[in-house]
Amino acid sequence: MSVVRRLRRHWALAGVLALFLFAGVQALDDSMISVDSGHQRAIGRAALDYLAGGGERALNQVHFAHDRYYGAVLEAPLILVERILGLDGRDIHLGRHLLMHLLFLGGGAACYLLVLRLFGSRALALAAMALFLLHPRLYVTSFPDSKDAPFLALFMVALYLIHRAFRRETLAAFLLCGVGVGLLVNL
Repeated sequence: MSVVRRLRRHWALAGVLALFLFAGVQALDDSMISVDSGHQRAIGRAALDYLAGGGERALNQVHFAHDRYYGAVLEAPLILVERILGLDGRDIHLGRHLLMHLLFLGGGAACYLLVLRLFGSRALALAAMALFLLHPRLYVTSFPDSKDAPFLALFMVALYLIHRAFRRETLAAFLLCGVGVGLLVNL
């Protein structure tokens, strides 16, 4: 199915996501910096250095990092984007906050699609997505938090992919489901 046909079919989803993206960009300057942001970035740097061939020294950085039990599936790509774009200071945090919020919106979209598949009602799916996106505690942490809000978003994506895989029963659907659950577990 083409992207245009999907947008026409899910116009309400696209409209709500666009509205929340606009609101999120407006609120970006007011978002706070989390206490563990430095620790999370250290995990990403250590993992990226290890993947770039840093060897034993980089591996020790990963093993002895403050929050070493959190995966680097989100942090390493964020550090890579920082390095590629040459971001520093405030731009790093604004970029991270925008990407975290986009991931949160993706979780809301997965919530919509899951409820739509389960119950077949667009109104119910929109209501579920609105409850997901408008929860005050979740919305506030969707900017600075690179652990809890992304975990929730990936959890919704994984639930959607699991349901989709067992409905379609194809190898591709189960492989995609495995990737989604693997990313969730790593986070």
